[in-house]
Amino acid sequence: MCRHTLLLLALATLVLMGSLLIFIKQEDDLSSCSGTAPCSLAFLSTNQLSLRCPAATEAPEGSVYWQYQDLSQPQTKPRTFIRPGHLRVHCGLMGQLGSRATLRRGSLIINMAWTSDTGLYLCKSSNSILAAYLVDVQDSSLLYVSHQGLGESILPNQSLRVNLGSSRHMVRLYTRWEPWQDCDRCKVMGEQKMMGFCYAELSEEIDDDKDEDEELEVNGATLPCGLMELHIGQSLPRRGAELQYRICREPCKKEELPAEIVDWWWMGRETAFDWMEPRVMLLETVHLKIHDKARMTCPGASVYTPVLWQRDSTFITRGGNFNGTHRLDDAKGGSIYKIENVKPFDSGIYRCWVQGRKVASFHLKIPKQPVVHRRLSLGSNSAARCGRCSKNLRRRLLNGMRIIVRTIAVVLAIRAVTESQRTALFYDG
Repeated sequence: MCRHTLLLLALATLVLMGSLLIFIKQEDDLSSCSGTAPCSLAFLSTNQLSLRCPAATEAPEGSVYWQYQDLSQPQTKPRTFIRPGHLRVHCGLMGQLGSRATLRRGSLIINMAWTSDTGLYLCKSSNSILAAYLVDVQDSSLLYVSHQGLGESILPNQSLRVNLGSSRHMVRLYTRWEPWQDCDRCKVMGEQKMMGFCYAELSEEIDDDKDEDEELEVNGATLPCGLMELHIGQSLPRRGAELQYRICREPCKKEELPAEIVDWWWMGRETAFDWMEPRVMLLETVHLKIHDKARMTCPGASVYTPVLWQRDSTFITRGGNFNGTHRLDDAKGGSIYKIENVKPFDSGIYRCWVQGRKVASFHLKIPKQPVVHRRLSLGSNSAARCGRCSKNLRRRLLNGMRIIVRTIAVVLAIRAVTESQRTALFYDG
């Protein structure tokens, strides 16, 4: 039996035993989050979920497929949801997952992740495991947004005791931050964002003679919060991911390599923006009516990429220049521009940039004046008057017809008399 098969059997056994932490790297290194030993990654729901499979480039062409296992049901086995040749499973739960999945050079992208997508992902070729991931998809409805420039603070850490069997442990909930993304523009003042995910650290058994804060730092095993709940079999306080903004100013960088050959593996995640083929800027004209809702989506943008919006000549910032009806979608990291109640003055050109490249322009056309459709409303008096008018009209028509008939009768009578007189004169002569 090959080494990869043994590894899969061992993994299944550990899942059944509820001992995931034994098999997870204690310190996740996202830049090397690959190989047969699974590491944990967190993602935000309603955004892309992207997993790299580096060894797929060495596998036979068209042989790479992905499997998924729901860790809340450890009795199940990993099941295939996207097969070689990009063929997707079209039935059941795997069909739902496969309908949102795409392969790119063997790596996986799920167009819109759901919280139910949390679980084990395996990249395989034949019976060999090429990469393995334990994925936690965190609920975007719990996303906490803050802005340093507005004096808004981040979420504080939380600590609580849990009983695991006969022993007591401490769990510390905190935000694990990713690096700051690039500034959304260069040379001038802009904004940048930083994504953070909910993580939980499980301490060793508590010694009442020791200080709790000190104990939290001893041999702590960490997991994204959703995976920690599965591991300990207990619910934790509801805590979501975080998105923080700050003001930035960066020099413009020269792109030394064509975008097609720039490494698209970024901190353990692949961005859909780098997968867009062909890369043609979107030009769209949008016709709206007064009081409609506008929704403009920037292609390839997500919470993991720098996004910039411009309305006519004004750049939109998170820190200001929004009115009550204009806003950016927080759960998408500003990739969707929304107008709740369209007015004539909302007409104009809206543009968006992703990672410093303009990718879309939207021309909103809205009529200056609303079109008002009025219906004739008749009251009882108006109806009565209309009824009388109708009767008078009919009476007049009947009188007119009588006059016409009488006139014709008189004409015919005169003609008959004239003819009789002519006949009598003829016989007298």
